[in-house]
Amino acid sequence: MHASKLPTLSPPAISIPEPDHLVLEESSRGEIESALTYGRLGGHHPIHLGDHLGDGRYRIIHKLGSGGFANVWLCRDMKSREITKYVALKVLLSGASVGDDCDEMRVSKMLGKLHLDMDQEAGAKYICLPSDHFEIDGPNGSHRCFVYPVLGPTVTAPILRKFESPDKVLRNICLKVVQAIDFLHGHGICHGDLTPFNILLQTSGLDGLSEDEIIHMLGEPRKVRVLTQSGENPTEPTAPKYLVRPVDWNSTSIDLKFVSDQPCVIDLGQSFQVTDPPRDFALTPEPYQSPELMLDKALGLGCDLWALGCTLFEIRTGGRLFGKWANTDDAYLCDMANTLGKFPEPWWSTTWESRKKWYKDEVDSQGRVISILNDLAKDNVVPEEPESNRDIHPSGSLQGKLAQGLRYEVGWPSWDSFSRDISADEIEMFSDLLGKLVKFDPKDRLTAKAAQDHEWFKM
Repeated sequence: MHASKLPTLSPPAISIPEPDHLVLEESSRGEIESALTYGRLGGHHPIHLGDHLGDGRYRIIHKLGSGGFANVWLCRDMKSREITKYVALKVLLSGASVGDDCDEMRVSKMLGKLHLDMDQEAGAKYICLPSDHFEIDGPNGSHRCFVYPVLGPTVTAPILRKFESPDKVLRNICLKVVQAIDFLHGHGICHGDLTPFNILLQTSGLDGLSEDEIIHMLGEPRKVRVLTQSGENPTEPTAPKYLVRPVDWNSTSIDLKFVSDQPCVIDLGQSFQVTDPPRDFALTPEPYQSPELMLDKALGLGCDLWALGCTLFEIRTGGRLFGKWANTDDAYLCDMANTLGKFPEPWWSTTWESRKKWYKDEVDSQGRVISILNDLAKDNVVPEEPESNRDIHPSGSLQGKLAQGLRYEVGWPSWDSFSRDISADEIEMFSDLLGKLVKFDPKDRLTAKAAQDHEWFKM
């Protein structure tokens, strides 16, 4: 399928006045939303532990995640009388809740029109869709709320230690991610923002536990007081008394028996029907952007397949396939060229305008790109370099990158690491699969359906 050329824009602009009178008592270290997202129309809804939302149905007991556009809370469903039941409640920023089109419900509406039996769809169980939605009105405006199943962490070092054979578990997780994308593609839907951060592990066994047991398992919620700049407690209803740090799934104190090895693909807010691509869209983060998206701003199923290859690599190895240290388009593109070879035309000669700073027009006898740095060094000429030279001239190949093995590192707040070699046989098989997913021409990329039959998944 041909990708559609579209103009690209930044994420939708949300007009939120930035108050200067709210601060946090201690550093958030990026774990929680800024205090500046409260105190004004368009901001977050002030929520405290023990609050009830959705006409009293959902009781707040912990926090699962936070961000600039939404916070996700662990809630007890008070409507469930026979056993205790827990859900994740995503509460959008008021400024992100405007308009008739609802990103969170888009895929559900698409699938609803197809009248599918979701239980009979192999990949459907690995897609996270809302089970309920409603709106609340608060001092900062109206907020859309969505109910999801409770999900756990991304694939991190503590999860690997849970299983006797993390290699096989990781391959199985990758297979199910492929099945999820095949499910979407099979029904004409492009995910549009596939990254490892949008793949979480499912939980099991939480329903039936008491709230005290849940808190014992996840740890006491950690509060951070919200203050005015003068050090006083805020008195306006637009600000909460405190913010809550999310559950630290990397903590060794969390009992991982409640975390399964079943993945779930989340964040379908950028999804679209292939027959009706958006005219305005937010770009996938650079490490997962296909060359046609980066160079031509062309959007299509091929972008998902490229991102799928990058995501599978990262799940299996813990590192990025392209641009481990990069933070510019040039650095990512150079790493692609070093790993995969010369770009097809007109990308190589025309579209990638700064390519001639780094590479000669021709390739060597083995088809590898030729750096101009060696020639310039002979003449004592130092060219202007992209921000990360480490990604410009590595000894790059898919096999070489896989040979570095499995290296998961977990940073703040729980420092941890996990390392493991990848066998030569697996390197050969996995590099073959990856090479078929990250072909330069989107039409040549292996489909998600065909990828499921690859030998790597049968190891």
